[in-house]
Amino acid sequence: MSQSGFFSYLYRTFFTFSGRLNRKPYIMRSLVAIFLPVILAFVLFYLFAGGLKPGQEYLHKDLLWLHVTVHSLLIILAIFMGFSLGVRRCHDLDKSGWWLLLGAVPYINIAWGLYLACKRGTVGPNRYGDDPIRDDYERMEDIAESLREKHGTLK
Repeated sequence: MSQSGFFSYLYRTFFTFSGRLNRKPYIMRSLVAIFLPVILAFVLFYLFAGGLKPGQEYLHKDLLWLHVTVHSLLIILAIFMGFSLGVRRCHDLDKSGWWLLLGAVPYINIAWGLYLACKRGTVGPNRYGDDPIRDDYERMEDIAESLREKHGTLK
């Protein structure tokens, strides 16, 4: 995969608000959006404070602003990725992305998160696009057809 292809894939995966996203990719990509910034935050902390001894102050006081800035950008990036995934998941349920605001209401946010993770999306096309599961099925059918043409009917 070329570098431009990789960035195009990242954009389509985490930074677009159009289309639909079924359950499994939603859950897997949400885990990435949650844990990637956490892992990077630990790496950043190690880089900026790796030589600390117990009781010692911050190692690079002059770089503290850089650490805080980079960490803040990672958090903003994770929030943006989460909104993108959530909006497309709402689209798969044939709901507007504005429904994602239910996540801001205490206690309701837990039920809403479980609903997004567990509810099967709309079967077939809806106003937000084609069924992503159906697209996968058709892609597998195309592969099977090309294999049949190349190797004959499998018995």
